[in-house]
Parts: sequence; structure tokens; C-alpha cells
Amino acid sequence: MTPPLLITLLLIFALLRRALEQRYPISDTALIDTVDALLPQTQCAQCGYPGCRPYAEAIVNDSAALNLCPPGGAEVYQQLTELMGGDHTTPPVPSAPAVAIIDEAECIGCTLCLPPCPVDAIIGAQGQMHTVLARECTGCELCLPACPVDCISMVPVSTTTHSTRSRSVDTNQTTVYGCIQCGQCNNACPLNLPAQNMLHWVEHDQHAPQRDDTLLRCVECGLCDRACPSNIPLANLFGQAIQSVQQMRTDARQKDYLKDRFAAHNARLAAKAESAASKRQQRLDRSKQGAAPWQQSS
Repeated sequence: MTPPLLITLLLIFALLRRALEQRYPISDTALIDTVDALLPQTQCAQCGYPGCRPYAEAIVNDSAALNLCPPGGAEVYQQLTELMGGDHTTPPVPSAPAVAIIDEAECIGCTLCLPPCPVDAIIGAQGQMHTVLARECTGCELCLPACPVDCISMVPVSTTTHSTRSRSVDTNQTTVYGCIQCGQCNNACPLNLPAQNMLHWVEHDQHAPQRDDTLLRCVECGLCDRACPSNIPLANLFGQAIQSVQQMRTDARQKDYLKDRFAAHNARLAAKAESAASKRQQRLDRSKQGAAPWQQSS
């Protein structure tokens, strides 16, 4: 393709895109939701914003760089650049997974570490020993500066995973497996799954709820392997895809769970602040009315 023709095609594409954007404008709210869904939901504030949602809003409003999320690392940065367009910055260095622990012997029960925790992973009462629920902790480190006696520390989390399946297929070979489109794998499937289409989805990493549901129905019986004249290891490929889909859905559920805890945390703090403000106002009103201090309710 000659350079003038390529330039012409690019100009046409740019004009068409601009026309489509004007005719079908993208909702800022929908775009913010999409960006927010890509973020890890640790609510760690390392990006300079109080949570993942405010950072997503700043990205959509073009007021924040795309490389400010250390927990997300290069993976989230790559997804953001694909969605929003590259900003030619250096990907952030991913932070090592860690959880907070409290030295129970040093804890004075001041409760100062409770409000900063964005997911309420610390439990304790005034004057009582505190502890961290490791399964809830996102490793944001926001509790560290709040502790007046430095009894909180971060410990690394093991990222070793144990797979129940044994795979011997090179996952980098995702381009061509020699499929001749004969359809014999479809006929061999005892569940009548579209094995030939499933191979295409796996090759091109195409995900959609209906397609993923179809993949998850596969029992990896291996009958499609035996029927394939090209000797494509279909069962192993489908098994790898199933693991990927399951991990994606687990990550999505975890993100939603952390977002819900963050929302509940903020609602609790807002209710507490509102109650305190109401009590202060009541005391001020009684004071203006000339009530004696011992007549003022706490």
C-alpha cells in the first residue's frame, strides 16, 4: 500500500470516527464505569486520588496520567492505553502484594487506624487490641501513618498458585493450529458444543458472556482431540481457556466486593460525621437558649 493511499485511508477513518462520535456521543458515565472496572479497586490512593472511582473520573476528564496505579502495574496501564489512547508515559512499577499486620503487644487501642482503612479490614474497639482481617486487607498502607506507636507493618503475600490441571501446550501459540474447518470436532462433542468456533475464540482471545458460558460447559473429555485430523490438542486449549475465564470472573467478583466494602466504609464515616454534627448543633442550640451545661445531653 502506497503512503498517499494509506494517508487518505487514515484521514477517511478519522473523519468517520469524528462523525460517529458527534452522532453517537459516548456517555462520560459509561466511560468512567469502564475505566473504573479496569482498576484493581484497592482504594490505596497511591495515584493521588482518594479511590479508584475518582481516579477513573480524572482519567476521563483528561486531568490524570494513565500510569499512576502501582497495584495495577503494566497490565492495567496497557488496558488503559488501549481504551483511552497512549500517553507515551512509562508504565508504573507494580507493587508487591502485601497485607497489614498489627503487633498486638504494642497496640494501645486508639482506633486511629480504623477510619483510614478503605475496606474496614481492621477491627477493634477503644482501649482494646486491634487486629487485621487478612482476607479483607488490600495492602493499601493507609493505616501505617495513622498509627501513633508504629505497631502496624506490611508483610508480603505469597502469589504462588496451584493448578489442578496439567498443561503441556505452549500458550504463546495462539495464531494458527492448522484447523481445516472440517467440523469433525463438533460432531464428536457429547455436549454438542461448537468446538470449531471455540478454537477460533481461543486463538483470538475473544471473550463475551455467551461464549465464555459455552467454554465453561466443556468437560475436557478429549473426544474432539481424537476426531481432529490435524491433531490439534483441543481439550488442553479449552482447559486453559476455562481457567482464564474462571480467573477473570473471580477477579471481577473480587473487584465488585471491594467496591461494595469501600462504599459501605464511606457511608459509615458519613453517617458518623452527620451524627456528630447533629449533636454539636443541638449543644449549640441549648447553649443559645441558656440551658445549664449539666442540662445539655451528650
